[in-house]
Amino acid sequence: MKTFFAMLLCVFSSFVLSAELSPYRQTLPIPDQPQEYSLTINGKHYGYADLVNFPLYQANFSTIWRASGDFVGPKLTDLLKDAGLADFQQLYLVASDDYAVIMNANAAELQTAMLAIALDEKPFEINDKGPFWLVWPGREDRLKLGMNEGDLWVWSLHQIVKVK
Repeated sequence: MKTFFAMLLCVFSSFVLSAELSPYRQTLPIPDQPQEYSLTINGKHYGYADLVNFPLYQANFSTIWRASGDFVGPKLTDLLKDAGLADFQQLYLVASDDYAVIMNANAAELQTAMLAIALDEKPFEINDKGPFWLVWPGREDRLKLGMNEGDLWVWSLHQIVKVK
């Protein structure tokens, strides 16, 4: 019985303690050296300077990949809408190291998925999960509990293509 209540508490606390997305009300600095890296969504290219012009959000959490703090970036749904992909069934997400995964339209917490472009107000470095990292603030506690939730946390994301 104690085990049951302990498991119930873990499940309940993962919903209560999950990071929340809130509007980011400051201005992110544009690096002195412009990054040549861009994210392509449905054939449309977005560089860092383009992404900071979207409404930005922040969420404070830590990951199993030793990254923690205030993650800042636009919502994935805002980017998809801008690129003409508001209506999809599946998307193919590709990282610069050729890691690829298919994301379904019914992915849990899709509305709070964020393309993190900065951590603690500093743009991600290309060699440190950046410059663009797809993060899921509502799922970070499930990562820590060992649930298989990390497949959609795509760092160095550089392309999103509609599958269907």
